[in-house]
Amino acid sequence: QERAMRERLERRAELQERALAVSRTLDTWQTLTNTLKANEFQQFLLAEVEAQLLTRAGLLLHEISDGRYRLALQTGEYVVQDLWNAGEARGVRTLSGGETFLASLSLAIALSDYLAGNHVLGALFLDEGFGTLDPQALEAVANALENLRTQGRMVGVVTHVESLSERLPSRLLVTKSVAGSSVQRLDL
Repeated sequence: QERAMRERLERRAELQERALAVSRTLDTWQTLTNTLKANEFQQFLLAEVEAQLLTRAGLLLHEISDGRYRLALQTGEYVVQDLWNAGEARGVRTLSGGETFLASLSLAIALSDYLAGNHVLGALFLDEGFGTLDPQALEAVANALENLRTQGRMVGVVTHVESLSERLPSRLLVTKSVAGSSVQRLDL
């Protein structure tokens, strides 16, 4: 009787262990089913892509700002960490024109890299309001564009700001006239 009882107890322990494993699997499937029903899966995927983009953009911003800034997400809001100011985090709405440009450029490059997937994009063109930038911000933008060029990226810039265009290694000068437009290539 004792041996029979031990065998039953062992069998019961085995069944309980199997029941626990099946219960865990069922919980996983129920969670997945509920998530898919509530469109939470799409939100999860979007949050994952956003996190990847923000990480990549943060690294790019750090590179093109000479190690000063990094993008981050805090309580659902984008912030820029100023590493030259003890890592102070500021909301993106408080950024100056030049800082906003650098953050936007970083996000645009990260997004273009993501969309390219396994392919390499040959160029990125910017038609941004450079004329609204103050001289210091314009200098930061020019330095950032030069840094990107040295990293092997080609960034085309559409601008009317002569001081910025003069710093670019290759330029296409478009001139309008009554007879039509003409294009002249200028290389440094």
